[in-house]
Amino acid sequence: MLLKKYVKTRRKVKILLLVTIVALIVITCIILLGSSSATSGSNVERLLDERFIARAYQPQSEQQQQQQQPRDVAAALLQPQREHGVIVPEKYDEQKIKSRIMQNRLQQLKQQQQRDAEAEQARTTLDALATAVHIFYTAPVPWYKSKKPPLPAPEHPNEVALPLTTPKPVKILNTAFYPALGLYKPSAKLLGQHFENIRSCGIGVLILSYSKPTDPALLHQIIELAPQHNLSVTFELSVAGNRTVEYLRQQLQDIATYVELPGFYRVWSQSRAALMPVLYVSNAYKLSESLGRQMCHITALSKPPGKEEAGGLRSVLDAFFIGHIRLKSHADVLRRLCFDGFYSKLPSNGAVFASTWKNWSYLKSYALSYKMLFVPTVGPGFAERNKFPRHGDIQRHRSNGRYYGVAWRTAILNHVGFISIASYNNWPDGSQIEEVVPRAGFLDYNPGSKTKYLDLTAHWVGNFLKTRQEAAGVAQNCYELLNNTIC
Repeated sequence: MLLKKYVKTRRKVKILLLVTIVALIVITCIILLGSSSATSGSNVERLLDERFIARAYQPQSEQQQQQQQPRDVAAALLQPQREHGVIVPEKYDEQKIKSRIMQNRLQQLKQQQQRDAEAEQARTTLDALATAVHIFYTAPVPWYKSKKPPLPAPEHPNEVALPLTTPKPVKILNTAFYPALGLYKPSAKLLGQHFENIRSCGIGVLILSYSKPTDPALLHQIIELAPQHNLSVTFELSVAGNRTVEYLRQQLQDIATYVELPGFYRVWSQSRAALMPVLYVSNAYKLSESLGRQMCHITALSKPPGKEEAGGLRSVLDAFFIGHIRLKSHADVLRRLCFDGFYSKLPSNGAVFASTWKNWSYLKSYALSYKMLFVPTVGPGFAERNKFPRHGDIQRHRSNGRYYGVAWRTAILNHVGFISIASYNNWPDGSQIEEVVPRAGFLDYNPGSKTKYLDLTAHWVGNFLKTRQEAAGVAQNCYELLNNTIC
């Protein structure tokens, strides 16, 4: 309406169009001048970005030359390559990328080896040996376990799949860590290397599992080689509730042939005025019904007339028998069976009563009350590589060595006579302190060197020795095993 009001003649229409064109020309000029000034600033920023990109994508020598070139040359380097007027994208050289990744990986491995070598040279070692510190040693290590393959799926949901032939069990690697020495087998060189590592930790006694079938030649080799490294050897008998007294008697008869060897561990008994071997008995609490009082000492009053030679198991082999317990009541069971002591064996805090650290004070007091020995078992952790562990949920993370340290500290503060370590090389249980190597699919000791737990063991054995030396001036019970003497 306004347009019709003011524009009624042709002359006024022409004037209005002319004013509109002039206004558009003025606005266009203003916009162009503003964009030119902004472009000049952005060109500088873009040029700086291009120089940075050129330096990043050029080799070092070319980078040094590029720093001396002017901005226009830097911008020219980023001119896209063209073929027939079409921009050709930069080619992705996969081989160069892989080569660079491999070189970086090799460099990292060299640095890790250098750090391990430095850690090996700076290892914590002890010159003194603690014969009251025992360690479980496995020879040979059962690296593999058998696993049944799964049954084939049935064709129809309501049918049961029955294999035509019995599937053969498959062997799988049964360890959560990978050893630095590989999947080794016992040899004189390997045993010497292991024994030297154990001796450098200050440990004085090896505990070998004795269960049939076993290799007598290997046992003789270990017992003869151990004294060359200032080590002694003792056995852990393996029994169960379904074993008879005759089975245990036969085991003791076989062990009696090893006891007289110089490398077998013995302590001085004040009451018997003789050197007595120390033997561990696994699952001893299961022998309550079948064993009776076969472990009790035979006195002149208790011998039946005319049967002086008849008697219990100590007539076959007299020793300090230390039995394995799990529950609180098992300590009383072994006391009634005339065992000389008990040990916890499982290095998993909270799994059972005996392996729980806060219960060790009670077990120590109970042992002293009945003139027995309590041997706590410490370990760096527990990692069975089973989907459903045979003992339940007893996996224990190493927590960068802190788990190991708390176990040691608790045992030392309770002033126990013996301490057993589980273990040097029990790889299936994941409780080893032996060196490991990082490998895909396996756990390792990072952060830290491969000898991390050997160093920690030497540290805590040194603390144990220091505590015993400080307590030597105080009146101690002879069951503290000072000077390798027992009641």
